[in-house]
Amino acid sequence: MGDRRGGTEAAGQAGAGVSTPAGRVVLESLRLDFDPEEAVRERAERALALGVGGFIVFGGEREQVARLVADLRERVERPLWMAADLERGAGQQFSGLPTLPPPAGLAAHPRPEEAARLAGGMTARGARSLGIDLVFAPVLDLDIEPDNPIVGTRSFGRDPVAVARLAGAWIEGCQEEGVVACGKHFPGHGRTTADSHEEIPVVEAPERELQADLLPYRRLVGGLGAILTAHVAYPALGVDGPATLSRALLTDVLRAELGFEGVVATDAMNMSGFLDAGGGEGGGEAAPTDPAVAALLAGCDLLLYPEDAARTIEVLERAAERDAAVAARIEEAAERSDRVRRRFLGARWGTLERLRRRASRQTEALALPDLAADRLAAAALGLLTIERHGELPEWLHARRPIRVIAVWDDREMKGRAPFGARFVEELIEAGWQAALADPDERPERIPSIVLVASTPQAWKGTAGLTEIGATRVGRALANPSGAYSVVFGHRRLLESFGESGMCAWGAEPTMELCAARKLVADVAATR
Repeated sequence: MGDRRGGTEAAGQAGAGVSTPAGRVVLESLRLDFDPEEAVRERAERALALGVGGFIVFGGEREQVARLVADLRERVERPLWMAADLERGAGQQFSGLPTLPPPAGLAAHPRPEEAARLAGGMTARGARSLGIDLVFAPVLDLDIEPDNPIVGTRSFGRDPVAVARLAGAWIEGCQEEGVVACGKHFPGHGRTTADSHEEIPVVEAPERELQADLLPYRRLVGGLGAILTAHVAYPALGVDGPATLSRALLTDVLRAELGFEGVVATDAMNMSGFLDAGGGEGGGEAAPTDPAVAALLAGCDLLLYPEDAARTIEVLERAAERDAAVAARIEEAAERSDRVRRRFLGARWGTLERLRRRASRQTEALALPDLAADRLAAAALGLLTIERHGELPEWLHARRPIRVIAVWDDREMKGRAPFGARFVEELIEAGWQAALADPDERPERIPSIVLVASTPQAWKGTAGLTEIGATRVGRALANPSGAYSVVFGHRRLLESFGESGMCAWGAEPTMELCAARKLVADVAATR
């Protein structure tokens, strides 16, 4: 059983009589995608004893996650944030729930605002069925820099007005379902050419250009429950270290100038863009020496995914004992979380006692009543976002045998079927003679459909194809008998091939299924 007081006696007596435990501002990570459930539950127990404010959950089966979340809520007499990264639907993290096109795909839909609103609502329903009440989405960054290794299809586009409009629709759909949306990455990650998971990117753009990055935030702050910061430096804004540690950006701009009243969360604290920063901006004797304290004083209310939660909380407790300003910020941050809960979750989640009763019911009734409808909606969204560029080659109409070469150019493919298998199954079901081939084999005298999965991923290090991926794709496209590409990534990648093909935007299973159906339908329509 976790400590029901939610923190230690030392934390309760920290700094200037402030009674809020330091742990309330920390969100611990639970990695069901990497760790066995027993280890995850042990980690969660330790975190509850530290008095954490909640968890960010990665991976797991739908039923498994719902039980875990319900159990954790039952353990304590305080509200917990249960959060997840769900930019592409709840199925992005949790198997058994629908996956959705990425934001760039939603923007390509014939009715993009309707698509974005539907996607936000579907994401929230899936999250809520698990007890997740905070979603780190949508991305408000602009898709400006082709060499950006971390944004790309995660963005709704390069036009800040369109991004604000589509992200706003997504946020409305999500928060109307009783789940808090979190726009990211403030003040904008779209102009970077480095990955903040690996280093502190520096955006050298002038202030005039950076104002475009702020426009979505200016338009959306009034109706947005949370905002997540960027571990990125902006010299033109007077910020030489990460924005996460900048009081000038988070307090003076985001709070005072833009009027944001919701929760500010750090990006993950295990990223090099945060760990390499050291203390806060400005230097001098008053500068904090620990980045967790610096982030808190800069204006962050939730410290997300520290490398060592126990150490981080201890550092905050000691700082609060020494400095009344730190103690006051801990109390302010916890109060802000409570206000956001009342505003955005009250109607759906209710009082703490009602929330706990709901958590108990989740262990008894895990099925989503509208799951089948959401799967159909996801397929419809995916099908309508797929774009065809150029003409279909004649050999696609000839009903000849076809090799499907699937090149997976992302970091990992844990927990999903072999890439290309679902695509081939759909072709065979439609009566095509298709077979999945080894991407490292030399091309035979049989035409090929070349599937290329290349999406933005943490620590991947490139916006385009990796060296190995480029070699495989180049060899496959050089097939003298003909090759047709289907890109599960940005349309820029398809355009770089200089050939006709299809853009399916993302490598989610939904998009693989929809790409096959789209190809079959297009060939039938042009036969």
